[in-house]
Amino acid sequence: MKIIPFKKIKEIAQVEDLFEPVKKAFIDYNSTNLIGIPVNLLHFKNNSDAHIKVAAIEGYEYFSIKVATMFPENKKKKLEPYNGTILLFNANTGVPEVVLNDKGILTDLRTAAAGAIITDFIASKNADSASVIGTGIQAYNQVIALSKLRTISSLIIYGRNKDNAALLKNRLKKTLSEAVITIVDSVEEAVKKTEIIITTTSSKIPLIKGEWLKKGQHITAIGADDTLKKEIDLDCFKKADAIFVDSLELNKKYGEYSHVIKSDINFIKKTIEFGTAFKNDDYSNNQNKITLAKLIGLGVQDLAAATTIINKIKLEESLK
Repeated sequence: MKIIPFKKIKEIAQVEDLFEPVKKAFIDYNSTNLIGIPVNLLHFKNNSDAHIKVAAIEGYEYFSIKVATMFPENKKKKLEPYNGTILLFNANTGVPEVVLNDKGILTDLRTAAAGAIITDFIASKNADSASVIGTGIQAYNQVIALSKLRTISSLIIYGRNKDNAALLKNRLKKTLSEAVITIVDSVEEAVKKTEIIITTTSSKIPLIKGEWLKKGQHITAIGADDTLKKEIDLDCFKKADAIFVDSLELNKKYGEYSHVIKSDINFIKKTIEFGTAFKNDDYSNNQNKITLAKLIGLGVQDLAAATTIINKIKLEESLK
């Protein structure tokens, strides 16, 4: 069994390499080729958790099992709070072939790729102002990934911790040198001043209110991926003209949508899965609508990301 160390993965992993594989994975998820995407979540003390995601698609070389962990208290022990590993099994024999010791970096990048491609697909073609709620690694990754697909002329950052917001601004400025980057004091201000809103927090209390939204705005909500977290309130879903989800099955179980759909089953009438949307340009570049994309995170994204890394390594080895 081949073991790919973190150093190698970090060296060759690029978010732009994942755009097409992740998009294809979403489309395959909505096809008869899907075998399954079982998910298990484990919650521990001190807001720690582990996500176990499996994916198998007919015709793929591998099937995958990913374990990603988040233990905030690790900082006090001088350990990384995020970790993870992806296992790839031969889809024809069931033999374990590859261990990617990615320490969660592929989860970060595949999430960024997913958020960026659905945002770019749905949001108005002319939208070039964005806000990011949150200041962690996913806030950074989402903005960088989106900037590779469309121009961001104006970026607003909101974070509870002003020092972290300043660090994020300085880091983003190195890549988005032409963009005007501003830190604001409230979520409301960030939302009202931008066309694209990206949420990347672990909040358990809704941060964005639907009453702040207006036609032409798009929200991509990343952070709430379990039964406890909430970033956007019920009115956001009510005001949205269309709701896009990575998986209807998983959104019924996790995140804000799981509560929304229980309050009114009719929300399903304006809900579209990413894979279905990507196959129909009628859903693309909404200009005079309020749109919302909700991500839980699918095992097929992990499978796509891990396979991309393995294929890059195979190509490198063949050229030696």
